[in-house]
Amino acid sequence: MASSSLSFQEKYDVFLSFRGEDTRNTFASHLYAALLAKQILTFMDHKLERGDKISPTLIKTIEESKISVIIFSENYPSSKWCLEELVQILECKKTRGQIVIPIFYCVDPSVVRNQTASYGVSFTELEKRFREKMETVNQWRTALTEASNLSGWDSKDVRPDSKLVRKIVKDISNKLFKYPSSNMHMNGHLIGIEKKIKEIESILCIGTEDVRIIGIWGMAGIGKTTLASAVFQRFSYFQFESSCFLRNVREEYLKHGPDYMRKKLLFDLLRDKSILSMDTPFVASPSIHSNLCRKKVLIVLDDVDSLDQFEAIVTPYDHFAPGSRIIVTTKNKQVLEIKDVDDIYKLAGLNHMESLELFNFYAFGKSSPSEDYEKLVSHVICYAHGNPLALRVLGSSLRSKSTDVWESALSKLKTIPHKDILNVLRISYEGLDKGEQNLFLDIACLIDQPFTKDDVEHMLDAGGSFVKIELTVLIDKSLIESHEYNMLWMHDLLRQVGQTIVRDEHREPGKRSRLWDVTDVCRVLERNTGTAAVEGISFNVSEIHNDIKLCHATFSEMYNLRLLKIYRDNFGNNKFKLHPPQGLGFYLSDKLTYLRWDLYPLKSLSSNFSTENLVELVLRGSHVQKLWNNHEVKSLPILRRIDLSYSKSLTQLPDLSQAPNLESINLEGCTSLVHVLSSLQNLEKLTYLNLNGCSKLRDFEEMSKRSEGYLDVGSRIQNSTDNLCLYSTQDHISQKFAPNLTYLLLRETTIGTVPPSICRLSGLVKLDLSYCTGLESLPTGICHLKSLESLDLCGCEKLKTFPEIVEPMEHLRYLSLASSGIEELPESIENLVSLKDLSLESCKDLEFLPNSLCDLRNLGMIRLSFCSKIQKLPSLPPSLELLLVTNCKRLKSLPELPSLCLSLSASGCTSLENVSGWRAPLLHHVDEFIGDYSYNDYIDFCGCEKLDQDTDNTMIADRAIIQILARIKFQKSVDYYSFIYPGDEIPNWFNHQTCGTSINNIMLPPYWNNDDFLGLAFCIVFHWNIIGDDKELYIGYKLNFKTIDDGNLYKYCYSTLGEIYDDFISDHVVIWHAERESLESSGLDCPSTCSTEASFHVYPSYRLFENVNNNGSEYGVWFVEHAEIKKFGVRFVYKQDMERCDAETERKNKRSFNECCESSASEAVVSLEEEDDDEYYSSCDCLEDAEQLEVEERKKKNNSVLQL
Repeated sequence: MASSSLSFQEKYDVFLSFRGEDTRNTFASHLYAALLAKQILTFMDHKLERGDKISPTLIKTIEESKISVIIFSENYPSSKWCLEELVQILECKKTRGQIVIPIFYCVDPSVVRNQTASYGVSFTELEKRFREKMETVNQWRTALTEASNLSGWDSKDVRPDSKLVRKIVKDISNKLFKYPSSNMHMNGHLIGIEKKIKEIESILCIGTEDVRIIGIWGMAGIGKTTLASAVFQRFSYFQFESSCFLRNVREEYLKHGPDYMRKKLLFDLLRDKSILSMDTPFVASPSIHSNLCRKKVLIVLDDVDSLDQFEAIVTPYDHFAPGSRIIVTTKNKQVLEIKDVDDIYKLAGLNHMESLELFNFYAFGKSSPSEDYEKLVSHVICYAHGNPLALRVLGSSLRSKSTDVWESALSKLKTIPHKDILNVLRISYEGLDKGEQNLFLDIACLIDQPFTKDDVEHMLDAGGSFVKIELTVLIDKSLIESHEYNMLWMHDLLRQVGQTIVRDEHREPGKRSRLWDVTDVCRVLERNTGTAAVEGISFNVSEIHNDIKLCHATFSEMYNLRLLKIYRDNFGNNKFKLHPPQGLGFYLSDKLTYLRWDLYPLKSLSSNFSTENLVELVLRGSHVQKLWNNHEVKSLPILRRIDLSYSKSLTQLPDLSQAPNLESINLEGCTSLVHVLSSLQNLEKLTYLNLNGCSKLRDFEEMSKRSEGYLDVGSRIQNSTDNLCLYSTQDHISQKFAPNLTYLLLRETTIGTVPPSICRLSGLVKLDLSYCTGLESLPTGICHLKSLESLDLCGCEKLKTFPEIVEPMEHLRYLSLASSGIEELPESIENLVSLKDLSLESCKDLEFLPNSLCDLRNLGMIRLSFCSKIQKLPSLPPSLELLLVTNCKRLKSLPELPSLCLSLSASGCTSLENVSGWRAPLLHHVDEFIGDYSYNDYIDFCGCEKLDQDTDNTMIADRAIIQILARIKFQKSVDYYSFIYPGDEIPNWFNHQTCGTSINNIMLPPYWNNDDFLGLAFCIVFHWNIIGDDKELYIGYKLNFKTIDDGNLYKYCYSTLGEIYDDFISDHVVIWHAERESLESSGLDCPSTCSTEASFHVYPSYRLFENVNNNGSEYGVWFVEHAEIKKFGVRFVYKQDMERCDAETERKNKRSFNECCESSASEAVVSLEEEDDDEYYSSCDCLEDAEQLEVEERKKKNNSVLQL
């Protein structure tokens, strides 16, 4: 990529060039003062000109200015100094794009242009003085002529001078607002900021008359001050009458107190020196209020740490004039959670490309790193994870250092953060109370990334603790990031801060509060050097390098240990192990609240293990046969969760009747368990029971042998609990077995019939019976499970029929019968009124679907792939978003598809001939789906070679283009292509087309990539030259942009990947896109001010998968010769394309409505023709209104089934 020509730093906003004896004490000084009042940094040379040559310092000042203002007065050309300035200014205009504004003060522009009148007299004198340097004189003449032809101001047109000054200042302010900051790249801290400025601008709502407060919130070093400064510089010039930027409020407030901060604020806003002598200046005092209420102000309070600081400085806010704005930057979100804050902007870190650019600037300057450094640079980028502070500090510290020094520094950074980074980030930790600090250290040292809120609460929330509220504080103070789906993340730099704090507690690891480093842990365990200081141990056994033998006393001195987590991230890697001692004397702290020990090697826990404080017990893949040897009933007063999954030797559970708070039991994969329900009586808080894969379990099989209304065990095993009755005609379930159970997971168990009385589990939310290969039937009463949201019957091969749904099930959203033996579904399926996802994939005996399917108004997903007997589908519900019919070989047609069906796969439907219809949506109706990055839209008709041409070239092509536009509109980045169908024509919409793989010499006008430019859309006609094998098609494409003015070449390379059904011989059309953000983040940085010549090249290859090695792992071999691109098309997409698309969609929908009316009844046509146009189009608009209502209703009900 070519480097920018703007390789200098701008120090001044405006440079004033003037003739001192004409205007120094009049017009020039008035203009200078007015510019300063608007905080426009202006250079005015206050020295009298001496000599003929201007100084190098003055030349540098001109170069460092954004705008030069030239005041042409009567005697301007009599000064060689002024003329030299003029030449230098015009040179900067030519080479650096400097803005030049001429002001013709008491002189006509024609006099300047033609050098007549006083200018002619001056040049007569100049020609005499410099008769041996006539080239210089002619250069001055040319400069005057050039400058006089520029757009500027004429004093005779605007009177008096005060009005002229105001207009000039406003003009300069507007130009500065639009001015592209040239030091955005050279002052590395501004990289990637322009988009953020626009986002802040949108929430500032400049122009509205309210007093608006917004917050910028983020972790230390993330760039809050930089962003606020950029916003302040952008808007304070011309949108506000006065402004103030208070830096380092937290620090200054602590040093000087609130009075000092208020004085500074009010003085900056009012410029009244009397404020500085006030004892206690308040915003609300009468003298100050009368001034402030008339001034529209912009205030930035930087690094506010508490609500007290904020309120002490600026309250009450309603004393500021309408239109005023206050921006607060903070690491503490709680500062902003007051009723008066209008919006909070969470500042994210830099993306990969921005991080790379910033780091390279500080580490290598203008140079690019050599290949020797590329891998090292990649490590630094990963380490900093988008934090600008870390990138700047590390880049500066590594500049001009050898690769050996880099490697040493990076090795050190793995454990010890750079002191300058540590000092900044540690401030946030020191602002926490003791409990919050402990939680921060626990998370930093003992919980691995990524983690959830549940992980934190499960591990650290013992009885009586305050983890939930303390966790909220850490999130609010930007020490932890909260993401969707309950996910949390701590920046690696903050994690290092916590680990450094703990390491600093003591030189000896055994005397620190927390142990996590595997080397430290092994040393402490082997040498028995643990002490009472140790509160938590967490380490990955997969990382140890030798067997570790523990003795009876290993943990005896760690009597304050509250968390012990010995885990494996790779259960297959058991080369080295921990060996605890056999016998009864193995000591563990009685303060232990969390115990996890993966692959625990003993047959039971120690008999003297105290469980009084235990909250969670996790022994995954253990060798335990029973939890403790004796038959005593252990007191487990605060135990909430047990996980013994894949403990294949476990034969029985202990009596858990003394575990009144038990919420969750996971016994998945415990293949030796026969009975469990007898241990689970009266557990009123038990909500989760996972028995997946318990292949010897007999409890439910025996229940089904009892008469309906009963759930008991032991009818066939005489020595078990014969008299245990879970359900009886007299006793309600709540009096016996787990009355509040919400999750019951029975996958891969031997259950043959679901006992009818299971329907009394009224709170059951999820029932998983998948791959219960003996299951033959479900009770009709299944519809009585009124809370049920998910029912999974996948892989139940003997299940042939689904029971009648005799009454509505108002909560069931997910039903899977995939790979089951189901032959038909009842018409009563319409009673699944909330069903959102219906999975019927690989139901090889299913021939048709019930007609009532279209009545399921919430059904969003239907999955029918590999249903080999399906020939046609009934009418589809209008709420449908996704339809999968992949490899339905007998399917001949599809019914009309709903407008919001954005995802459709029909690849391999070799008998498919037509699609009845597919009404297009308006773009703003799909924003909920396309804008959701977890939602993938696609259209795949690969291999559907019998499709009629109208479906191919019109319906599917138009639909794909609409969805491409929707993606580009919402700047959704997708690194794979998603739109493919049979065809041999590029749609006409792609206005640059070629036969072949290259499009050259596309001439683009100046400003082609202005704010309206949204991205690029691409299309190819593709053909396989070989059939068979599993392949992935890879499409690489290269973009070249050459600016006509300077000949700079900007290159961009990218690729897209996707799976293509390979068993076809016809041509296929593939469509994809690259949105603007993706282009820019990947390095495309072409200036828009020039005419540009664009060229594109596309090339294919495919990856053939082959199995290698004994473990069946796959690898891909890339080929080129068997793939061919026949045609290629490109379109530059602009905002106007969106508007045209919606207009065309509305036109087509109205036409379809009209045709529908004509075909339905001739009298309806006559009636419509007699109505006036307004009434006619009003009736047509009902289509859009109905679609909008449909969208709104779906938004209300669109709770993601993925959560199940």
